Amino acid sequence: MSTKSLVFLGLISTAFGLATSTSHSNLPSCRALPGDAAWPKSHEWAKLNKTINGNLIATIPEASVCHESSFGTFDSSACAQLKTTWDVALPSHISAPGDVLSQYFQNYTCVPFTNVSQNCELGNFPNYVVNVTGVNDVRGAIAFAKKYNIRIVIKNTGHDPPGEAACPSGHTISSPPSTSLPTAPPYYKGPAAKLGAGIEGWEAYGLANSTGHRMVGGTCPTVGVVGGYTQGGGHSILSSSYGTSADNVLEWEVVTVDGQHLIATPNQNSDLYWALSGGGGGTFAVVLSMTARLHTDSIVGGTLLSFNDSIVGNAAYWEAVGVFHALLPDFLDGGNSFTYSVEKNSLSAYGTMPGANLTEVNRLLKPFLADLAHRNITPYNTPQVSPNYYTHFYTYLGPAPYGYDAFYPFTNSRIIPRSLVANSTTNAVVTDLFRNITLVEAFSPFYCDSFTVATQSHPDNSLHLAWRDGMLLCAPAGSWDWNATPEEMTARDEYAAKTLQPMMDKATPGGMVYLNEANHLYADWKESFYGNKYERLLSVKNKYDPQQLLYVKTGVGSDRWDEDGNGRLCRV
Repeated sequence: MSTKSLVFLGLISTAFGLATSTSHSNLPSCRALPGDAAWPKSHEWAKLNKTINGNLIATIPEASVCHESSFGTFDSSACAQLKTTWDVALPSHISAPGDVLSQYFQNYTCVPFTNVSQNCELGNFPNYVVNVTGVNDVRGAIAFAKKYNIRIVIKNTGHDPPGEAACPSGHTISSPPSTSLPTAPPYYKGPAAKLGAGIEGWEAYGLANSTGHRMVGGTCPTVGVVGGYTQGGGHSILSSSYGTSADNVLEWEVVTVDGQHLIATPNQNSDLYWALSGGGGGTFAVVLSMTARLHTDSIVGGTLLSFNDSIVGNAAYWEAVGVFHALLPDFLDGGNSFTYSVEKNSLSAYGTMPGANLTEVNRLLKPFLADLAHRNITPYNTPQVSPNYYTHFYTYLGPAPYGYDAFYPFTNSRIIPRSLVANSTTNAVVTDLFRNITLVEAFSPFYCDSFTVATQSHPDNSLHLAWRDGMLLCAPAGSWDWNATPEEMTARDEYAAKTLQPMMDKATPGGMVYLNEANHLYADWKESFYGNKYERLLSVKNKYDPQQLLYVKTGVGSDRWDEDGNGRLCRV
């Protein structure tokens, strides 16, 4: 059984550089920590393990092979191998039950790049993980957390740049990674797939492809489709054709904190369905599975289009970037998309044009190519047609099945309104923003997905309204440097939150910050993540989790809690 979607039961210390407040004593209003009288004894953990049929996992950090510690001895060969994959989103790392992928939240407590003599400690990893195989495992994990007043956190694949699954003094639940092709709910007539919460994108894409379908998912196929990705919105290169991932959900299967096993659809437990579809992961209930729409597959046109300033100079290059954005709305309205990266002197984009043959691909690209020719810019352009979506996806985001493997821990994001790029005055402001971002070497390139979901049919859900008005979702690529000091990396993180993000916000009024790709230090999270949906989301939270058992940093209701420098979570 996979451990790709988990609920943590255990202790995590506070990550370096995190904002903390005053220390707390062991008050009844605080979650228990190891060393407290209330913390479960070893025999009580053993009893839980028996209750959940042996599905309790004690965390052993993967990087323990790089240190002499209580977890084991130094293994030079295994450590050398681990270093080659440590900073990439490959299954060998993200499938580790207790590990987190973000270098920032690894906190140097047990990583391959510190001295062998440094002790390997859990840091922001949990003591225990519950590998859920069914409803009773979730019920047992929740009951245990309630009884001993310990923190419970839900972890999917661990991509999680904002560190929402980091769990000081907590408890984690893991959902099964099964897939099936069920009968769709009665209110929907069409093909559908049921995905267990542990399923990653590459598995879902393979399932859909095997039946002649495609489905909405992320550009990084090791992201868990059912976790924070869809529950927080979920943008895709197919969004212009089918909407966000949240728009495609037909039903959620959950276990609530009071142990109820529920199905939530637009017609049944509709308030919970609404909240789970865009209101953020790990907040309202423990999700076991998601049933989502499939879409009939066919040919997909594509291209790799790139240009630079090598002949025309930098000023003309940036003018071309501005026009590239101005031309996007008509392209997107046809159900197409560009995903692209912008650097200070080059732009590289790959296009997705569902249903387009080669003639149609060339027609769709003609406005972009004509403008570049007008500016004496000769682009690299390779139009082609793939027989299906699966082939197209891995042509540009391969190799199959895991895709590209970059991971950037210092994430900021901004959904940029369509109106800003359609107007020449505000388009120039957006272009200046791109230019200024790409001048910061540690955060370049500037990555963007383009989409239009305003007219896509979908059940009512809790997505921020800026999704419907948006056209670009952009994020600087904040890289990690293991040769730098922890203090330098903390400064880089703070620069992302306190300099780059305000710059992005100011240049794009009417936009929003995507909660799945936000900086954990971002202050204005209620408005930017949830907008006018927040109060309704809070009412759903209060109904299904009145004791606030499920805590997610910057999640709905999280301002009722405070985490101190010792990792203790206490009610405000």
